[in-house]
Amino acid sequence: MTISCSTKVCSFGSQVVEKVENEHGQYDSGRYVYRFENSPMCEYMITFINKLKQLPEKNLKNNVLENFSVLQIIKNNDTKEVLLTLAYVFEVSTSEHGAQHVIYRLTK
Repeated sequence: MTISCSTKVCSFGSQVVEKVENEHGQYDSGRYVYRFENSPMCEYMITFINKLKQLPEKNLKNNVLENFSVLQIIKNNDTKEVLLTLAYVFEVSTSEHGAQHVIYRLTK
């Protein structure tokens, strides 16, 4: 099976850039493994991150990040069935332990 990964960057609720990648599964130890490796960031993301880093205070960075999100949709290319949807919302970590994350599972 071939799958596609659509990565959409949204700012203020509107899509600003989308990247779609296709990947074929590699059979490994009785299962198929899909790896989206060596995928370069687009120029929009590089510029965005560089400008964000230049902001002097964490609260200013978080104000920018409040209106920024990333949505990834993984689909079976043959059936167009959605296999997985991921949404990323960001904030600057204030933890002494570095970056933190929270994962939520949405069910019907």
